[in-house]
Amino acid sequence: MKRILIFSALFPPLALVVFNAPDMIAHHDFRLMDSSSFQMAYAIAVIPALLLAWLDWALSAKPARLRVVGTGVTAALTADLIALFMWGGSNDLWPILMVGLVGGIPAAVCSWLSGASMRSVEA
Repeated sequence: MKRILIFSALFPPLALVVFNAPDMIAHHDFRLMDSSSFQMAYAIAVIPALLLAWLDWALSAKPARLRVVGTGVTAALTADLIALFMWGGSNDLWPILMVGLVGGIPAAVCSWLSGASMRSVEA
């Protein structure tokens, strides 16, 4: 249950932060994330977050490192495949890398946090 809450609550805002990070750093403008951005992030990313929570639960019997890496890589590849399908293909490496990071980093962080929270409960 905690895994579902962690992924559904944290994955969308973390994905939004990773998505906006290059512009925020380049322009030194941290006002890019307003309430409508958070609403859009939750509307877009809550279902993938729940699917990733299920994947993370399925990998919970594996060692922690393998679970975190497996969830992050799966999220990155899925985000890349969805983006390539919607864009009709791309020859540029940078946009594909960025989309992969938007999916992979939040998934790995949520997987790590859910594993850390489960260890504290089991101890």
